[in-house]
Amino acid sequence: MKGAERIVMVLLVFVLVGGGAWGYFAVKHERDEVRAAVARGEYQIPVEDETEQEAETENWQAIYPNTIPMTIGSVVVRASVADTLTKRIKGLSDTPYLPENVVKLFAFGVPGSHSIWMKDMNYAIDILWVAEEGEIVHIEENISPDTFPTSFASPVPAWFVIEANAGFVAQNEITVGDEIILPTQ
Repeated sequence: MKGAERIVMVLLVFVLVGGGAWGYFAVKHERDEVRAAVARGEYQIPVEDETEQEAETENWQAIYPNTIPMTIGSVVVRASVADTLTKRIKGLSDTPYLPENVVKLFAFGVPGSHSIWMKDMNYAIDILWVAEEGEIVHIEENISPDTFPTSFASPVPAWFVIEANAGFVAQNEITVGDEIILPTQ
């Protein structure tokens, strides 16, 4: 049996080495073909189709599932709720965009200044701090991702924080003292 085992082992080594070499040369050949096409001017960088971008934008529920309706001032929006420590830490970090009718609602459950920073953000936002009773107590507008690691906090204790697209506050004429209304469950 020792001779048969050796033959099987040698064949297995040949198959593995041969398969690895074939994979290497196949990838090298493909890369060489792309380089040659670029040199000839035949290669074009694929441009993302606008319909794909629209479909991605329309499929915002994949990024912000389980939203709830709420009212900010007189504007009805959908809120993606961050009600756990993990969700509050993550916030809008690494999200590609925030749809116009969607906000991020941070429910802290205790009053505080609740600092917000722009770590791993891809777009500017407006930030609203809201008291437990629903009154907006502080607003910061058009906060850029470039401000990281600076943090923003309310000088007045707040129970909730709302993040919306930059320009939301100005466009909807939201001011300190306006009310938010959450659905009752």
